[in-house]
Amino acid sequence: MKETKGILRVWKELDLKDVEQHLIVAGELSAECFSCHQVDLDKKAVQCPHCAAQFKYMGFRRRVDIGYMRKIKEELPHMVFIDFDDFKKNIGKSEARKLLDI
Repeated sequence: MKETKGILRVWKELDLKDVEQHLIVAGELSAECFSCHQVDLDKKAVQCPHCAAQFKYMGFRRRVDIGYMRKIKEELPHMVFIDFDDFKKNIGKSEARKLLDI
């Protein structure tokens, strides 16, 4: 039987601190290191030139199509794509809990 592959969104529980420390956020023209907030990075960077964070996760500022994601996945097969909006919501909840616990 012929193997067929596709890109599907999967919900998986991840360590938010790990994602925070290894996330590159891609925009229209360039990307940002979420760890140190260095901007104007190449979207295909595997490491931040400023803080040396190794990028394992990639989020997108805007909705991207499957063709673009396939292209990025071919160039960076190790990269795990995350929904950046989900990540921001979870980080916000985490920060709110810290404030309320004080």
